[in-house]
Amino acid sequence: MSSLIVSRSKMSSAPITHIIEIDVGVDLSNAIFELAQRRGRSISVLNGRGMVEKVTLRQATGRIVTHQGRFNIISISGTIIPSSTLESAGELEVNLSTPAFEVIRGIVISPLVASNPVILTVVSSPITAV
Repeated sequence: MSSLIVSRSKMSSAPITHIIEIDVGVDLSNAIFELAQRRGRSISVLNGRGMVEKVTLRQATGRIVTHQGRFNIISISGTIIPSSTLESAGELEVNLSTPAFEVIRGIVISPLVASNPVILTVVSSPITAV
């Protein structure tokens, strides 16, 4: 995964916008988790474009479903915070389009594997105590 910083503030407490490219075969949720860990900041996904080939989702009914094939990202959003495990780090919600133009959606349960380079716009923010 490579990261290109679009804007940067001189204040370490300011949010920073990033455009990141996730390489083919990489699990998006794990890549975002690793970015949060490396930067020590929460990562909020604003949007993304590209295709994924394998995805496991928790649907609104609570049912967990794994889909195989090529799916276009319609939308992706959520926040991941630095945590000891990916499962406790937060959630990503995704809406995908099948080749037959059906929409599948849910909360990502890793993996969400890129089938071509996926471009994400994210904002990293400092972790603040409540």
